[in-house]
Amino acid sequence: MSPYAELHENGQFGAAGYKLLLELARQELRRFPGLRLDPADDDAVWDVAGDFLVERGQGMTTALLAEATDDEIFSKILRKSVRNWLIDQVRKTDLGALRRRLERLIGEDDQFEVVPDGQMGAGWWRLAGTEAEPTSPPLGDLRAAAWEVHDIRIPPWNSDDRRAPAADGESLGRIMGAVLARANGSLQPATVVAVFANRLPNALDPAEEPLADADAAELAVGDAARDPAEAMIANEAASSAMRTAQGLFLVMSADERRLLPHLDGTIAEQQRAIGRGRSQTYEYVKALKERLRSLLGEEGDEDRVLVMCELRRLCDTSAYMRPDGGTDVPSIGSSR
Repeated sequence: MSPYAELHENGQFGAAGYKLLLELARQELRRFPGLRLDPADDDAVWDVAGDFLVERGQGMTTALLAEATDDEIFSKILRKSVRNWLIDQVRKTDLGALRRRLERLIGEDDQFEVVPDGQMGAGWWRLAGTEAEPTSPPLGDLRAAAWEVHDIRIPPWNSDDRRAPAADGESLGRIMGAVLARANGSLQPATVVAVFANRLPNALDPAEEPLADADAAELAVGDAARDPAEAMIANEAASSAMRTAQGLFLVMSADERRLLPHLDGTIAEQQRAIGRGRSQTYEYVKALKERLRSLLGEEGDEDRVLVMCELRRLCDTSAYMRPDGGTDVPSIGSSR
């Protein structure tokens, strides 16, 4: 029995599904040498697959049941989910490294200071000597200030053992000064990290490496490898889907972001996601489904599948990117 048929018959993964997941995890790990996991080590691959299931298993199963229409799309959705999860593992690590670098900048550069205990916003960051109180300007304004800083220098780097710097110290200082000046007050460190992550995306780029020809040939699970033209088209489709999903994510409200991963769940799950009554939740679900249908077309279209997978990932993983460190993401650019 194929993984697709198995899932639809039993409502959960079985032997075929786990076998496919293990093989996809092994293949995708080759793209991320920065994780320092050996794809040939069965125990390491099983650990990766197990961690993936713990974090994403329920949402992924829901997505597969809702979006997959055959074995090929099933495999594509599962592979995309595994790849995105691995990207998130790298980025979580990179966010922590970026925060530690900015903490060192604040501690070493006389232009900046940590608000001392006993003052409003203790522990937050501000321009030195300003005694500015805590502030919460729109994240978009802070990002704009960061992007107004040009001539960012990234030092050459050739170490395989240490993480490449996001930028040199002088460039980081200029960005920090512009952001804190635009804030006109002290900012929570997590907000500043989110702004820098947006301004210096190279600091969050997963460490991917090209696959060897033999490895690339394995990427079509159970099928003959595609020719180069087909592979290029598929890559362009994936990139287009990612851009579309990111654009939609930016204009979604906080409730829509919380609700989207549960669109195909039970009404109880949906109520918990947005904290509203049953009738209101029904209306929210109906409105969001209609909005997605008008923007992305009917279910079953492959382009829609790719966009929805990426959009689910963004909604699922947005918590750790929230500027104030909470579990919800503020709406950016929403008209509501």
